[in-house]
Amino acid sequence: MKKIFFIASAVLLALVGCKNNGAGEATATVADTTARVASSQVAYINMDTLMSHYDMFLDLSSALEAKAQKADAELNAKGRSLEKSLSDAQTKVDKGLVTRAEAARLQEDLQRQQQSFLQHRDQVQSELAEENQVMMNKLYYSIDEYLKEFNSDYRYGMILSSSGGTPVLNADPSLDITAIVLKGLNEKYAKEKGKESAKSTEAAK
Repeated sequence: MKKIFFIASAVLLALVGCKNNGAGEATATVADTTARVASSQVAYINMDTLMSHYDMFLDLSSALEAKAQKADAELNAKGRSLEKSLSDAQTKVDKGLVTRAEAARLQEDLQRQQQSFLQHRDQVQSELAEENQVMMNKLYYSIDEYLKEFNSDYRYGMILSSSGGTPVLNADPSLDITAIVLKGLNEKYAKEKGKESAKSTEAAK
């Protein structure tokens, strides 16, 4: 049976993008980079690199992908079972093993099963798409909130977002603050994750 789920993986691949510029490639220190950027009052963040190395994105996308794979396996199993039922019913009709009345009842029952399967499939796909959107909202909200703290003194008059080459088509690499922001985001996420883990442990006692 053909794979049903492609929404989550397609979106995730689009987020990671085709660039492989790791955040670890930045060799400038935070102080040096900040000094150069501050002189121009403009900086930019490569969102492809940021997302592909942001621990929150990695955790959330991994959980969503696992859920999608589980749902995919479940639907494939149900689909194969339905196909077998259809095949068995057709064999009985072809070999004259059921009366016309029984054949009609079989057909009605199988049609109901098929309709139920399709409705369930559509519901699961819709739920996954919604969860993916919520995941993206959480990610961008966390980034936005962090940037408010990071640039609370407005030492940068503007922080641009670069993804796939747009809207920053060409810029001095020294204005790229991706590594600095990524480091701060991951440190903040680690602290929040630690607090949540502590709460869960305490609640379980």
